[in-house]
Amino acid sequence: MTQVSTGTSDAFPNWTIYTGAAGQYQAMRPDYPNAAADWILQALPPSREPRLAVDVGCGTGIFTRRIAGVLRQTDRILGIEPNDDMRHQAISASALHPNIELVAGSSEALPVGNNAAVLVTAASAAHWFDLPRFYDEVVRVLSSDGVIAIVQNKRRWWDSLFLETYEEFHEKFVPGYRRGTFPDRFGGFAEETFASDLAANRNFQGVRKASWEWNRTLSKAEFESLSLSTSHTRRALANSGEGVVMKALRDILDLFASADGWLDVPYVTEITLAKRSP
Repeated sequence: MTQVSTGTSDAFPNWTIYTGAAGQYQAMRPDYPNAAADWILQALPPSREPRLAVDVGCGTGIFTRRIAGVLRQTDRILGIEPNDDMRHQAISASALHPNIELVAGSSEALPVGNNAAVLVTAASAAHWFDLPRFYDEVVRVLSSDGVIAIVQNKRRWWDSLFLETYEEFHEKFVPGYRRGTFPDRFGGFAEETFASDLAANRNFQGVRKASWEWNRTLSKAEFESLSLSTSHTRRALANSGEGVVMKALRDILDLFASADGWLDVPYVTEITLAKRSP
């Protein structure tokens, strides 16, 4: 399936939108369930030798550390992130993980040798990539039977009137956005095509999907900080100005918060996984 974007630019520097937001991103972006990382681990081919896992578009290293927690201490985890602010935040937050290395690089030119990795992951990042070039790079760097796992954390707006209203807020203030789509490399928004892409690519086999539902409870201040770490709200601020956008956001938080100021935020973590064809 071809990615259909609402944007027009073929060279949108998408990672720059997070410059200045790395601290909020690290503090407030959701983690991922242990079960999701365990599910990926079970798909890896058996080996007694040290293994390399590569986390592409790793941001502040939230999923990089989650994968490091389930792999062996002798395994090496390489996090690749083009945004300097995000990568420096990842280095600081990952100091207790000696098997994690964090480097600059892009999804279309992975700084990894041929057939060197047993796992390539992309967590809440692959929608930004030039996907055909990324898939080609994954095929190049994966060993035989190596695994690609594309992970997405999604707020379950369909299960929450609060989050449905929050989606309406973004649809109002972010040109081209509609719920169920993700920001892409063209500067617009598109539906995800990971499962159909991998199923149609002869270099991959055994495409599978799994999901885990879970909930967070955040204060109004925490949710506001979370929102300010997202590309959606940062675009809204750029398009409509801080005063208008922040008043609209805070009105929503005031409307749906409990009497003591808490908000229930339901999530689902989805993984699309495939193996490299021999």
